[in-house]
Amino acid sequence: MFCCSKKRVYKIHPEKQKVKRPTIIEDQLSRQEFTEQFIGEVLSCGTCNKSFSLRENELVATCGGCYKFLHCGIAGKCVGPNCLFKIKGEDYRETWCVKCVPNNIMINVVDIGSINNDCLCRECLNDPKTPKKFKRGLY
Repeated sequence: MFCCSKKRVYKIHPEKQKVKRPTIIEDQLSRQEFTEQFIGEVLSCGTCNKSFSLRENELVATCGGCYKFLHCGIAGKCVGPNCLFKIKGEDYRETWCVKCVPNNIMINVVDIGSINNDCLCRECLNDPKTPKKFKRGLY
C-alpha cells in the first residue's frame, strides 16, 4: 500500500494570505461638511439636563468629578495642588460642579455659578499641601 499513497508534507506555520483593502474611501466628507456635522452635535448639561448644540456655545466646562458637561451649577476651578496642570508652560485648573464639591467648606458656598470662581474638591481638601486658608469650614 505504500506504493499507492504519497507521504504528505505538512507546514508548521502556513503563510498568511494578504487581504487587499480598497484605497479609495467614498464616504469621506469635506472639511466644511465635517465641521458642520461636528458643530451640530447635541450635548446635555449635567446639572439641569437641558440639551445644547455645540453651535450655541453654551456649554462652558466639564466637571472633574463626574465628567459631565456644564453650563450651570459650576462651583468653580479648584485651588488645590492635585487639580493644577501645566500644559506648554501655562497653568490650568480643573473645573468642578456644585454636586461634586463638599458643601461644608466656606470657599465652596460663598461664590458659585461662574467658571471664574474658586472652589476646593474633596481630594485636595484632604491633601496636606493645600493651604489652610482654603480649608475653612462653616461654623
